[in-house]
Amino acid sequence: MQIKQLQIAYAPEHDRILMRINSSDQQEVRCWLTRRMVNMLVPSFDEMMQKLLASDRVLNDSGRKALLDMSREVSLYSADFQTPFQDQSAALPLGPEPLLITQIELRPVTEGNGAELLLKLATSDGKGFEMRMAEQLQHGFADLLIKTCQQADWGLNFKSAPTIIERPESRHLN
Repeated sequence: MQIKQLQIAYAPEHDRILMRINSSDQQEVRCWLTRRMVNMLVPSFDEMMQKLLASDRVLNDSGRKALLDMSREVSLYSADFQTPFQDQSAALPLGPEPLLITQIELRPVTEGNGAELLLKLATSDGKGFEMRMAEQLQHGFADLLIKTCQQADWGLNFKSAPTIIERPESRHLN
């Protein structure tokens, strides 16, 4: 699936996060992420991104985090967070109701170039989909997910993944 747009939003009536993905071939998939699934995903995602970025370099923990921070800033600076999500998808291959995700698999993509991750999301009966994410999409996904968790006020504490959570604010010295 070639991802064109990604939307992550908290649905308070369900106490879940709704993730919607539009593909370049006019298909949309929808899924629910529970607090438990997000709590397992975020630290693993951060760790995998750090390892993937530093895979061809000899770095200590602080070096890997600095490299991830720099990559994140570049990726988020060039990302488009302003274009509204397009609701007119032609096809819903997994159905109109969002899938309730109970299984998550995250692994690096070994073929090809660059630092890509494969995120596989599935229900308890095995129905699901895979997302292949290049570096910029990884950072955009992580940023949207963390911001949505903060809106949900789930009280999740991702201290093990501060590089994708703490967004530096602009500060002025007087």
